[in-house]
Amino acid sequence: MDVLLTSLVRGLCYLLRWVPVRCCGALGAGLGRLGYVLDTRHRKVAVRNLKRVYPQRDDRWHRRMARESFAELGRTLFELPHVFLRSADFLRSRVEIEGADELRRAMRGQRGAIVTAMHHSNWELGALLLGMLGYRCAQVYRPLKQPGLDRFVKRCRERFGGQLFSRHEGVRWMASALKRGRLVAMMVDQHVSRGEPVPFLGLPANTTLLPALFASKYGTPLLGAALHRHGRAFRFRLRIWRIPVPERCADGRAYQRQIMAAVNESFRPVIEQNPPLWLWTHRRWRLLDEAEGI
Repeated sequence: MDVLLTSLVRGLCYLLRWVPVRCCGALGAGLGRLGYVLDTRHRKVAVRNLKRVYPQRDDRWHRRMARESFAELGRTLFELPHVFLRSADFLRSRVEIEGADELRRAMRGQRGAIVTAMHHSNWELGALLLGMLGYRCAQVYRPLKQPGLDRFVKRCRERFGGQLFSRHEGVRWMASALKRGRLVAMMVDQHVSRGEPVPFLGLPANTTLLPALFASKYGTPLLGAALHRHGRAFRFRLRIWRIPVPERCADGRAYQRQIMAAVNESFRPVIEQNPPLWLWTHRRWRLLDEAEGI
């Protein structure tokens, strides 16, 4: 089954790679909107999340934002053959970079740097761009259940000098990468069962403390990164910004939560600028779901 699925995915990727990327995106967006109608479970999650974050908006707005979030997810998925298989020159020509100087300054200290990111617009392209900017970048990822498919996707993600480590491998690789002056990239917008409750878009959500651990212990610079899509085209702006670390307090754990609160808060204006670009179908506020018996 794994061999068959891997062959099908690889074949589809190589086929769609020859279809104009704007057509792939349009097809994916259409299927995403169809998914909004058919996928009741994730539609309810998206609408519930939007109602929690934007209670002042009416139901029609919540449904429209949820539908367009499905469309953006579909658009992103069908663009992946181009992201995974097209040349660096092609991909780089479709992205403007804002904040490259901020990243260079952070890397001058030879302590490495941590780039925090989220599932926003075409996040797979955003992850590849760090390598295309000339940095050796180590990233944590969730392996796929099918080994053959996981190897194919991992190869695509590492092709510009990135290095992926399974979330099951612990964190020693992270300390090693930072000591060698490399970038470490982490997604921080998903529920972490062993995380700590930290506000995200103003609501408590279980959040990893790993970026804050290294920032507080070693003084590692923290940055945020987000990819903004121009309209519905395959054209983007990658924005990178420095995240100021709060003043240290006596309680180490509380201090790490304060750092992650600053990280999460830095993403608020990014999401609010264009809400459908974020992945609202994820149960980010599972803490609240469990408290409400959902």
